[in-house]
Amino acid sequence: MRFSVAEFSVLAVLVALLGSTVGCGGSNGPPRAEVSGYVTFEGQPVPVGTIEYRPNAEKGTSGPQVTLVIQDGYYDSDGKGPVFGHHTVKVSGYTGVEVPFIPEGERLFPVHKDDVEIVEESYTINYDFPLSNDG
Repeated sequence: MRFSVAEFSVLAVLVALLGSTVGCGGSNGPPRAEVSGYVTFEGQPVPVGTIEYRPNAEKGTSGPQVTLVIQDGYYDSDGKGPVFGHHTVKVSGYTGVEVPFIPEGERLFPVHKDDVEIVEESYTINYDFPLSNDG
């Protein structure tokens, strides 16, 4: 059975709405950066996935966690990006073909973790998997 990207998007929107109603500051919250870009696997757009920005409290950053939805290889924070400061970022990508107990499908690559510092108001960040081993 093929997983519906629309169903995944509805679930992601519900999660985002829940997050925005539980102490995430609304329009009076902390300033946020705009983040968007493309995610590919072996040169093809990742069908569905997520990119999580978790503020790194150990480095002095506080604020809401942000989960962005990857759909057909593209993601966009659309006004709800990460707060400025240090974050742990996790990128996950899936086939979009439903399998038992995994509606988003099989994982395309291991969860990619990275540490970033958000200092600009707007970013375009592209991810190409598998990552090269350039040292």
